[in-house]
Amino acid sequence: MSKKNCYTLLFTFFLGGVISFAQGGKLLIQQYSKGPELDQNYSKWSLRFGPQLSRINTDLGTTSPTLSLGGLMEIEYRLSKTVGLVSGVQFTPISYSYMEGDSTATDQLKYISYPLLLRLQPTSKVSFGLGLVYQAYLNGEKKLEKDKVQSFTPFADGIFRDTLGGNVQVAYHLGQHLLVFGNFRWVGRISPPTQPQTNNTSGFQLGIVYRLWKSTLNH
Repeated sequence: MSKKNCYTLLFTFFLGGVISFAQGGKLLIQQYSKGPELDQNYSKWSLRFGPQLSRINTDLGTTSPTLSLGGLMEIEYRLSKTVGLVSGVQFTPISYSYMEGDSTATDQLKYISYPLLLRLQPTSKVSFGLGLVYQAYLNGEKKLEKDKVQSFTPFADGIFRDTLGGNVQVAYHLGQHLLVFGNFRWVGRISPPTQPQTNNTSGFQLGIVYRLWKSTLNH
């Protein structure tokens, strides 16, 4: 199956899930009726922000990922006590290294990511998410290091481009304000066969977000 068909299938599955959950909120509440504290009030909207670590690699087989620090702001809309839609904006730097001749090269890329996640919270502590992510390329540069001497070269326009992919999340809720999460995410786009760089990346992210604001309780 081609990557285009994979993304189309993922989008169709996600959209169908959103529509199903949106139309069947009461059924979801019945489904999780044995969960803790489902009869309590809940806030429809919440806003969170925090740092995020990424360890993301290419599909070339010759690169090694390095840790990079970014950040995010997310807004969540609750369809029910146990189901929410999450979107927002993330600053997502990606860095990976490889050998180029007798030098060590590192591609340092900067992206803005726009996720759309369906979050299910069957218990008060644990939630699961599945969704799409659109990644917009900002800029990037190659760092070459040889004998402790470094040089930096910006990448020309058109090499790295915007990409689309998916995201799977597991999160743990620490009290009322903090949420720790882990993502596995992947994005891709077809590149010219003569181009040594790739727009296909995947990897793990770890973050913690603080709830800055919530709406009044929904009865």
